[in-house]
Amino acid sequence: MTIKEAFVFVDNANQFNDENALVGRIDECLRTPKELFDVLYQSLSLPSYFGLNWNALFDCLRDFHWISQERVIIVHERLPELESSEMRIYLEVLHDAILNWQPGEEHSVQAVFNACDRNRVEALMA
Repeated sequence: MTIKEAFVFVDNANQFNDENALVGRIDECLRTPKELFDVLYQSLSLPSYFGLNWNALFDCLRDFHWISQERVIIVHERLPELESSEMRIYLEVLHDAILNWQPGEEHSVQAVFNACDRNRVEALMA
């Protein structure tokens, strides 16, 4: 699966919604991984054992046993302002978690970005 298939780009992410999914929103000006982890922890109702690191984020994005919705969508109303190396890691974690879910599993994860961020996302993932 390519970036094009793994990530969804829309014209106006802040209006993106899905009533049948757990939607977590990245809508703040986030500059550090800690700030990003905190927002994801809150918006996705991650469990208290979430370790606030990239490996723990991947693990949680692969196990949503604590939620009832089948689909989990992370909507990036604003792309985090992380350093390029940290942003690349974040995008790779999202990408790998999305790819890791198989059809027919109990949950799935989707990442939505603003279309204006497509070039930056693709450049970081290249």
